[in-house]
Amino acid sequence: MDSIQFRKYCIRVKDFLLGKKNKEFLIFLFFFFVSAAFWLLQSLNETFDVELKVPLRLSDVPDNVVITSGLPPEMSVVVRDKGTVLIRYIYGAERSPVVVSYKSYDDGTVSGRVAVPLADVQKELQKQLFSSSRIVSVRPDTLEYFYNLGTRKKVPVLLAGEIDTAPEYYLKRVSFSPDSVEVLAPPSILDTIRAVTVTPVHLQNLASDETVERYLHRMRGVKVIPEHVTMNIQVDLYTEKTVEVPIVGVNFPGSKDLRTFPSKVKVTFRVGMSNFKSVTANDFVLAVSYEDLVNNGSPKIRLQLRSMPPGISNVRIEPEEVDYLIEQTQDE
Repeated sequence: MDSIQFRKYCIRVKDFLLGKKNKEFLIFLFFFFVSAAFWLLQSLNETFDVELKVPLRLSDVPDNVVITSGLPPEMSVVVRDKGTVLIRYIYGAERSPVVVSYKSYDDGTVSGRVAVPLADVQKELQKQLFSSSRIVSVRPDTLEYFYNLGTRKKVPVLLAGEIDTAPEYYLKRVSFSPDSVEVLAPPSILDTIRAVTVTPVHLQNLASDETVERYLHRMRGVKVIPEHVTMNIQVDLYTEKTVEVPIVGVNFPGSKDLRTFPSKVKVTFRVGMSNFKSVTANDFVLAVSYEDLVNNGSPKIRLQLRSMPPGISNVRIEPEEVDYLIEQTQDE
C-alpha cells in the first residue's frame, strides 16, 4: 500500500468513526467503561473470602529419624480481606512455604507421632499476610507426622480385589515380585502389621497371563519400601482327563483280603492344560476300610477318594458303587 492509498484509508476510518451514529456509540462506550471502572473499584473495596494454597514443609529432621508419614505438601487457607488486598495474594509472588521444625516438637520420647497445633501453623502463616487479613479456616484441620528410629520388618505382599477368568479358564497362580517388602512405622503400629496388600485389583474375563505394576496400599503412619510391586497373574485352560484307579483295602486283618468287582474304576476330573500330563492314576487313592465294610449292611460299597492331587476339580467316579467280597486268605 503506497502513501496515497494509506491516506485515503485513514480518511475513510476517520469519517466512519466521526459519523453521527458512530460518534454516539463511542460516547456510550466511554461512559460504559468509566462506570465499569467505578463499579470495579467499589467492589474491590468490599470484603471477600478467597482460598489460597500454601506449601508446607518439615525441617530439621535428624539423620537417625525416618519420617514414615509426613505432613501434606500443601494446605488450603481461606483468607478474608478487602478485594484490593486479595488480588495481591492471587496474582502476586508465589508464597513461601510454612516451615514446621521437627526440633520444636521433639520431647525426647519415641512416641512415633507428632500432632502439630493448628495455632502454631496459623501464627507462621500470618507472618506472610497483611495485618488486615484474617484467617477464616485451614484445611486439613489436623496436621500430623509419624516417625521412627529405623525400626523395620519384612512382611509378605498379598492380593486384594477380584480376578475373574473367562469360561473354561481358571486362575492358576498370582505371584508378586518382590514377594515381601520392608515396612517402617512407630513401634505401636509396626507390631500390628502382618502383611501388606496391593491396591485393589478388579480384572474380568481374563483369558491370558497378565503382568501389571501395582502400588501397595498406603497405611497411616507407615512407610513401605518399595512402594510398588510387579504382579504376575497366570491363567490356564481347563480340560478333562480320565484315569483308571485301583481300589485298595485298608486296616484289614492279616487273614483277610478285599476283592471288589470291578477292581478298578474310572476317575474323571477337570485339570489345567499345563498339568494334563503330570497328573496320573498314582496321584489318586481309592481306599475302603475294613471297619466301613463290617458296618455296611449292603452288598455294595460307595467309593470315596481318600487322596487326590491339588489343582483338579469336578471329580467323578464311575461307577460310584461296587460289589465287594471279603476273602479269607489263611486260617485264623
